[in-house]
Amino acid sequence: MYKELYDELMASLRPRTLPFGVKFYDTLDERPNGVSRPAHPMNVCQITALTRYYGRAMYFTLEDMACIIGAVAVGFMEPPENMRSGKIAAMLHADLESAKRFTDLVPRIPPGKIKAIASAPLHQLTFEPDVIVAYGNTAQVMRIVQAYLWKRGGRVGFTTGGEYSLCADTLADTYNKQDISVAIPCFGDRKTGLAQDDELTVSFPATMTAEILEGMRGTAKTAAYPTPFDIGFPQMPDYTLTDWGVEFRRQRKTAVKQMVQEAA
Repeated sequence: MYKELYDELMASLRPRTLPFGVKFYDTLDERPNGVSRPAHPMNVCQITALTRYYGRAMYFTLEDMACIIGAVAVGFMEPPENMRSGKIAAMLHADLESAKRFTDLVPRIPPGKIKAIASAPLHQLTFEPDVIVAYGNTAQVMRIVQAYLWKRGGRVGFTTGGEYSLCADTLADTYNKQDISVAIPCFGDRKTGLAQDDELTVSFPATMTAEILEGMRGTAKTAAYPTPFDIGFPQMPDYTLTDWGVEFRRQRKTAVKQMVQEAA
């Protein structure tokens, strides 16, 4: 089914990079086949960038972490004192108090719960993922949100602090709430994970794969990608138009019909 979702996303959305699956392990005794360990300490977003840009299946633990925030967010370790105090985020805040209010709310998996993580492109998975992640432009992410809402209805909301996006706002948030998450790539993901200015992330539990796939297909005819540009009268059904919009359409059809008759 993950290969089927991959084929659907690549055919209908054509994202710049590969959608991928992420597996969280609560033990170091399991390691899937065909994965690589980072050659040196790296950030979570750097490691998954190797997956989404180059198709590399990766496996990493606390020993592979360069970034404290990332290690805390994915549940590898307890937050150290400089995170609990807010000092680790002070460079982006007016004072330590505002920095602490920020770090206190960063999504995180309970410390020590996760021992290892694997990531691989959807079409090359050798393990059962917990979370599916895709990067895309706003229109591509919109299509996945529409797919999610196809049967559920409602709305999708998200919160952000402008930092700690892939590790916290994407992976930890989706894992914790077992629901869809949309996030804005942070400075670290841009500088070390190659996130681009036009990208967002969207993630959802792997258990929603069939639902997302059905929703992608169910909404495809109404919301094609790329979005067709229409500078003329909007090609929308009457029930979505104002009374004047419906009347304008009726008058135009009448005028066109009359022109055809006169020409004949």
